[in-house]
Amino acid sequence: MVEPGNDPGRYSIDWRALFLDRSMLVMTALMFAGGVACWMLRGRDAFFDSFVSDLQTFLDVLPKMALAFVTAALAQRLVKREFIVRWLGDRSGFKGVAIATGVGIITPGGPMMSFPIVSAMANAGTGRAALIAYLTSWETLGFQRILAWEFPLMGVEYSMIRAIASIPLPFIAAWCSMQLPADPSPPEKADG
Repeated sequence: MVEPGNDPGRYSIDWRALFLDRSMLVMTALMFAGGVACWMLRGRDAFFDSFVSDLQTFLDVLPKMALAFVTAALAQRLVKREFIVRWLGDRSGFKGVAIATGVGIITPGGPMMSFPIVSAMANAGTGRAALIAYLTSWETLGFQRILAWEFPLMGVEYSMIRAIASIPLPFIAAWCSMQLPADPSPPEKADG
């Protein structure tokens, strides 16, 4: 989490919030448990082969993730919150779900691109239904995925039937998300 420091032009990073987050602690514990299990069950060579492979994957993904997060953060700053809330907020209804569905269809790339966008959209005031519609349309109707993978591997007919059959899914998922209770507000901390 980045918080403004004393100087209005400077920002400081809350390192404790970054590294002491519950999901980070769980993932760290799972990583260590997996490493120990790999070493004990498969041996030293398997452990280091896995480590080198994982490090190569991390170094391949890192620049893409960084660019996606910077792009999402810049987009969040460029588009005013009021605009996002008006067009994609909780009260935007069908219009917001339809817009989010369209944006999900045209978003290129894998999760390294879409999830930073989801994070930025959520921080900018996008409603839950629109976020669910975005993710569902990106997963099921992504134009790039259809062109790059489905047309060549499955053929045009199968791809078109599958895509047409999937058009209602973002709207159904958004409707289902609206039927669930809203997130409860966090409990207030007691003084002293």
